[in-house]
Amino acid sequence: MKHFLKALLAIAVAVVIAAAVFLINLIWFRPWNLNLFYEKIFAEVIFTEPELLSALGLVEQFGITSHNGKLSDESPAHQQMVIDRWKRDLQQLHQYSLDRQSASQKLSTRVLDWFVTNQVEGEKWQFHNYPVNQLFGVQNQFPSFMANTHRLLAKKDCEYYLMRLDGVPKKFDQLLESLRAREERQILPPRFVVEEVLKEMSDFISKPATENILASSFKERAAKIGKLSDKERTDFQARVERAITSKVYPSYQKLIDYFKGVLPKTTTDDGVWKLPDGDAFYAYALHQNTTTAMKPNDVPELGLREVA
Repeated sequence: MKHFLKALLAIAVAVVIAAAVFLINLIWFRPWNLNLFYEKIFAEVIFTEPELLSALGLVEQFGITSHNGKLSDESPAHQQMVIDRWKRDLQQLHQYSLDRQSASQKLSTRVLDWFVTNQVEGEKWQFHNYPVNQLFGVQNQFPSFMANTHRLLAKKDCEYYLMRLDGVPKKFDQLLESLRAREERQILPPRFVVEEVLKEMSDFISKPATENILASSFKERAAKIGKLSDKERTDFQARVERAITSKVYPSYQKLIDYFKGVLPKTTTDDGVWKLPDGDAFYAYALHQNTTTAMKPNDVPELGLREVA
């Protein structure tokens, strides 16, 4: 029996060591298996973007929920980290020999290669956009995300909701850092965009906290959580409304103040041609969005020939 237990222990230790080596190689190095590499790429993306992970709802069934109390990073440092990761991933992808891949793997590799290459080539243009504009941006996507995507099925989800509201000041400070990085590069939205977002944000914070969508949607959905007592619902609702007043609204006000300061610097020009190296950026955007290698001027000329 003693020898049997020793042998069993040795096997268990060997299994643990093998699992540790496998996980270390999978996470920090290039996986031996190409299919695992595809999955590693996917995992790298979703596990560094908590809001995306919440929207996908893939891991809650396994009891993994802590990401539901976090917000995605909006900072330039995080943006650069993602690009550097794409560079590393592209280098590792090219280490897998196409000759050893199945037809299905070759197709997946070519698609992934095209996508990641575009991300890496986009490093030069990473600030050539407007994170806050009249159609989308943190200022309107965050309330929509909280009202429609953040799940409220249990008491813990209510705690996570509050954690995310408490995280708004940090998220908006990261966003402001990102906006200032663009301003330093002479990348500012057109005047009409700034005017629209100023109105949108001013309207958002003009309502009492009780009438804000962050409070009203929480109240409506928390009422459906069967295991919450009336006292707990009342307490959570009060905390949500306090967070809106003390954390969310001041964060929006900082963003409003920034855009008020930027407004006099804006112009009525629009289009990417007004951005630094705008013509080169347009050529990159054309390739990224259409896969064509045509030059920008060739596209309308082709259209004219086809119409004729």
